Amino acid sequence: MADKLKLTVLGRYDKNQNFAGYFTPRASAVYSVTDRHHFRASYQTGFRNPTPSDQFIKLNVGPITILGGAPSNSTGMNVYENSYTAASVNQFGAGFGADVGKVGPQQAVLNNKDKLQKSNVPYIAPERVNSFEVGYRGLLSSNLSVDANYYYGVYTNFILNSVVLRPESPVLGSDGKPNAAAAQDILSGRVQAFQLYTNAPDKVSSQGTTLGLTYRTPGGYQIGTNGTWSAFNIRNADPNNVAAFNTPRFKTNVTLGHRSLLPNVGFNVSWHWQESFDWVSSFNALIPGRVPAYHLLDAQVNYRVSSLNTVVKLGANNLTNQYVVQAYGSPAVGGLYYVSLVFN
Repeated sequence: MADKLKLTVLGRYDKNQNFAGYFTPRASAVYSVTDRHHFRASYQTGFRNPTPSDQFIKLNVGPITILGGAPSNSTGMNVYENSYTAASVNQFGAGFGADVGKVGPQQAVLNNKDKLQKSNVPYIAPERVNSFEVGYRGLLSSNLSVDANYYYGVYTNFILNSVVLRPESPVLGSDGKPNAAAAQDILSGRVQAFQLYTNAPDKVSSQGTTLGLTYRTPGGYQIGTNGTWSAFNIRNADPNNVAAFNTPRFKTNVTLGHRSLLPNVGFNVSWHWQESFDWVSSFNALIPGRVPAYHLLDAQVNYRVSSLNTVVKLGANNLTNQYVVQAYGSPAVGGLYYVSLVFN
C-alpha cells in the first residue's frame, strides 16, 4: 500500500500591505493501482488579490465613473457611503412615472421613495477559493493513453462590479428611511452613476472537466485530442452584480506530430476550437458582449543540427491567418509566423 500511495501536504502564508494575511493549506494524493493506472485527488485553498486596476482605477467615461474598490481611491467622494442601487433607482423611476399624472410630482415622490435601497457596497477584498479535483491517467494499451479530470471550486469574495447612483443629498433621512430630497435629486439629474469594484456577498462556484486521449501509431506518429467543459454558477449572489467569468463552456484541441519524420526533422500540427461566449467587462459597461466562436491551426517544423547542438524551428500560430477576437473590444489578431534557434 505504501509504495502505491503518495501523499503531499503543504501550506503557504502571504501578506499584502493593503489586505490581511492569508494562510492557504493544500493536500494531494496519488494512488497507483499499477504502473499503468494512476488516480489522483487534491484539495486546495487559495486567494487572488485585486489587481492595481481593481483597486485604483478612477475613470470618468461620461454617464458613469469606473471606480476601483480600495478605500483610499474614493476618499472624499462619498460613493460607497451614500448611494442607491441601480435596480432600486429603476423601480423608483417606474413607480414615479406611473403616479405623477394621478397625484402630482410631490406626492408621487413620497409614494415611491421607499423603493430606493441604499447600496451598502463593501470595499474590495481578495477573492478566496476552496476547490477539489479528481483525475485519472493511464495506459489503455501500449499505444493509447488517457487523462481525465474534474474540478469544483467555491469562491467567496468573487470580484465583480456593481452599479450605483450617488445623489447630492444624503440617501437616508433622519428617520433612517430613503430621503425625499435624494429622490428629488434623481428626478432632477443631480446624481452620478458609478461602477464600483467590489466582491460578491455570497458564494459562487465554478466547475469543469477535461478528457484527453493520446495515440502513438506504429510508424511513430502521435495523435492527440482533448476537450474541456467549464461552467460558472453565481448561485444566490445579487443579480445586480455581474461576475466576469469570461470563459467559453467548450474548447477542444487536436494534434498530430512526429519527432523524426525524416532524419533530424520533426513536425507538429495543432487545431484549436472554442465556442462563442459572452464577455463582461467595464469596457462595455457590464453589458455582455459576444465573442464569436473561432478555430485556429498552428504548425511547426523542427530541424536538428546535431553538430551545433541546435534546433531550428519554423512555425506559425494561426497558420491560415484568420482574424479572430479573443476578448470583446480587443482587436482582431491574425497569424504569427516565426523562425527560432534553440541551443541545447
